[in-house]
Amino acid sequence: MRTLLHAPRSRRRSIAAAALGALALVGSLLVATQAQALNDTGTGGVFTPATGRILDTAKGTGGFSTPMEAGKYRTIQVTGLAGVPDDGTVGAVSLNATVGTAPGNGTLFGRPDADTSRTSMLIYNGNTGEYVSNTAAIAVGADGTIQIMAETSARVILDVQGYYTANTDGTAAGGFVPVAGKRFVDTRSGLGAPKATIAPGKSVDIQVTGVNGVPAGASGAVVNLIAINSTSSDGNLTPYATGSTKPQNSLHYTPSATTSIQAQVALSADGKMTIANASSTINLVIDLQGYFTAVGKTGAVFTPGVGRAYDSRATGNTILAKNETRSIQIAGTAGVPVMGSGITAVVLTLVVAHGGSDGRAAVWADGAAKPDTTSINFQADEIRTNTVTVPLGTNGKISLNNVADATNYVIDVQGWYSAPAPAAIACSSITTGAWLKTVPSDGVDCSITARPADHSNETLSYILDDGEPVTAALSTTVSTKIAIHVPGVAGDHTLSVHQTQADGSDESTRWFATFGDWTTAVSVATPANGDSASMSPSLEVWTEGVPVPNAAVYNYSVWANDSGSGTPLITSGDQYGSWAIPDGTLVDGQTYSWSATVSADLAGQSGSLTTTPAVFVADSSMSDEVGAPDDASDYTPADPGSDATTVNHASQPTIVLASTRTMTPASVQGPKNTVLKCNKTYNYSNFQASFSLRRVCDSSVTAWGLKVSALFCAGATSNATEIGMQWWDHNTRMSYGGGGKHIEWCDYHFHGSMSHMVAAHYVSYYDFVSWRARKGFTTGTAWVDTNGGFKVSNQK
Repeated sequence: MRTLLHAPRSRRRSIAAAALGALALVGSLLVATQAQALNDTGTGGVFTPATGRILDTAKGTGGFSTPMEAGKYRTIQVTGLAGVPDDGTVGAVSLNATVGTAPGNGTLFGRPDADTSRTSMLIYNGNTGEYVSNTAAIAVGADGTIQIMAETSARVILDVQGYYTANTDGTAAGGFVPVAGKRFVDTRSGLGAPKATIAPGKSVDIQVTGVNGVPAGASGAVVNLIAINSTSSDGNLTPYATGSTKPQNSLHYTPSATTSIQAQVALSADGKMTIANASSTINLVIDLQGYFTAVGKTGAVFTPGVGRAYDSRATGNTILAKNETRSIQIAGTAGVPVMGSGITAVVLTLVVAHGGSDGRAAVWADGAAKPDTTSINFQADEIRTNTVTVPLGTNGKISLNNVADATNYVIDVQGWYSAPAPAAIACSSITTGAWLKTVPSDGVDCSITARPADHSNETLSYILDDGEPVTAALSTTVSTKIAIHVPGVAGDHTLSVHQTQADGSDESTRWFATFGDWTTAVSVATPANGDSASMSPSLEVWTEGVPVPNAAVYNYSVWANDSGSGTPLITSGDQYGSWAIPDGTLVDGQTYSWSATVSADLAGQSGSLTTTPAVFVADSSMSDEVGAPDDASDYTPADPGSDATTVNHASQPTIVLASTRTMTPASVQGPKNTVLKCNKTYNYSNFQASFSLRRVCDSSVTAWGLKVSALFCAGATSNATEIGMQWWDHNTRMSYGGGGKHIEWCDYHFHGSMSHMVAAHYVSYYDFVSWRARKGFTTGTAWVDTNGGFKVSNQK
């Protein structure tokens, strides 16, 4: 990116409008923009390599076959071309911009739309036959386009290097990991490549992963390509994944000079890139600036932005002296997030404003050791640009080293990478998952602490127990702290905090605890004492008031007598919810009794309860088909396939994926053929979820609540969708799910009421909640459903 000095031309433009173009063409001093708000220009996302040419104004590519008109924007289609998807997920595009055949110096600008600030893409020159290239990241407009403008007539070529896209399920490669600059190729010495120049038409394969601190499986790398050209002809480099088809992309370098060009390059499956050379003979040096992660791995996401972070010519600043190293504040200036927000690295346009002599400059994280790398090369009295991706020091600064006579520099922002931490919840001395057998009379005071925002208009939402969500705006400069009081009431308590990240994904934090002694709660058993039951009934236990823990283990015993004594006919072994007596165990008309021992180890406190034996009669005329009428099948998940493996209730519960990528946990079983007494809360729990019912005496309404357990929500990558509670009075449908669909966080307490209930009538119900979840490196659909049936009663 070389721009030879031409006579400056005065223009009457505001500083804001002139932006970087004024640097090359006007001698005015520009003041760095101070941080009033975050200057992001689009949504954040992860990087996905792609390649292809979307514009060449000399060839008609992109719909234009004439040079750019000076000062006029053109709208360029991005999505749907060059491997960039047209599905609304693209937030920004990484481009290699090349400009040539211009009559004089100028700047190429880009923006997503007319309502968004522009960013500088490169400075170009008017040298006959000479082209300049630079990498730029531009936010993509809602219609899938960008807008570009050149300050002079010029031929413009745009080649796609990849795109940044929000991926809420976390399956795409592309999280960025910055590195402290590392030189890993130098053909002059044989470092990382043969010790030889690269002739026109030749290429060199470079191993990136496994030897440079880049892990195997990395999907791409951010590198600074340095072409050392001692010939009088210019040329171009084309980087691409080894073994793939060579793309049109070309990065131009200048004659008789050293040119630095940043590139984002896809890597082959074995971690290699190929650099093809054309038109001239060069030595090649490559410096590593970072890499993009593999599928399923974490990394920082990119948010496009705009702003001037530094200008050594501005009032109060000074020119950089020969060999001077200067610390420059980036975080918290020019609309860049402050440290502590999760920001890890920035993408900058580094501009040399009239080199004091032939030279170079290096940029690195302030406070770190100076790497043996180069960020930009230049010649005396030239203006050059290069894009650099650099991590920030803990103080939010970069170090800039000038290896030349006194030279001015300007630094503009293209965007930043961030890996924000979730909010922290502290609740006195009560840890997450604690179980307090004694209910704290004054409740518990909690606090939420959230990092500063890393993108505009960022908020967090929190919900306490079954209350409604509360939203709070995050500060852009300091941590946000919120005080919460948890009431001293027996039962489960959950405080959930959710933040939507720059890439659209949801980051959540949870605190949960239970107050009260579940071992002394009133337990209710089904079949109840005196009931008749089917030949393979499901045995289940629930409690009134304090629930049984989700992690509790159930052991059932069945006796072939009415006393619950002697040697059991059959035992269940460890279960994690209800248990169905196997077919062929019971004899029609015979009397049996059963009991369950429920035990759990909770935050160091163990507890158990044993139910009083309940007597029932086996009756072959009774059915277990309760709670899921025929048309409820419309709301059940798709058949997972014959090779699916479901949860085995006879062993420790696990989530297993089917071939259709559908997770198949079992249902949370509610009451079956049970009399639902009024003014009592019935709690049903297993390792997947909790379900509760409560009917007010002499009322036609029964309240219900369904909450997925923290265990199951741990892998959630999306909000959960509840179809809406369905219930039937005998065979008459009383509700329909279409109007009751509810989308909330996974651990939301879905709740509502069943109305128009008549005493002595039989009511059955069904509900279903699903969400996207990750298990290991694989994602699928997780779900929990519940069903049951009960007889409406005014009995207390």
